[in-house]
Amino acid sequence: MRSLIGRADINKYMNRLIDIVENMGGTVRFSHENRVSFKPDLTVTVPPIAEQENLYALAHETGHLIDYIEGNLDYDQWISNRPYRINAEMKAWVNAYQLLKEIDAPLDEWELHVQKKLFTYFEFEEVS
Repeated sequence: MRSLIGRADINKYMNRLIDIVENMGGTVRFSHENRVSFKPDLTVTVPPIAEQENLYALAHETGHLIDYIEGNLDYDQWISNRPYRINAEMKAWVNAYQLLKEIDAPLDEWELHVQKKLFTYFEFEEVS
């Protein structure tokens, strides 16, 4: 088990998600500097802090990984086509919810977190 700083209860769930990513052939990279992301080299980047927001972010990026591996995410379209990106983001949130339910993670802040994040897809034109 990887020991992340922060909440021990959340650390447990983040480790379960990391195991899922690794079992799919992906890698979780921890970074304070880089933003939360998914890359087509099967890398998911999140902060190394066990807190609920990062748990949800890890689940969401794992949702992109699932779609990419299953052939349901065209990365170039996701980067360049805004309507495609919004649809892909929604699908990643659905995948994230299913993953979190599967590992019995706490969902008490889920709805508010997702609502806050959904608004950002309409604010920014481009993904970097």
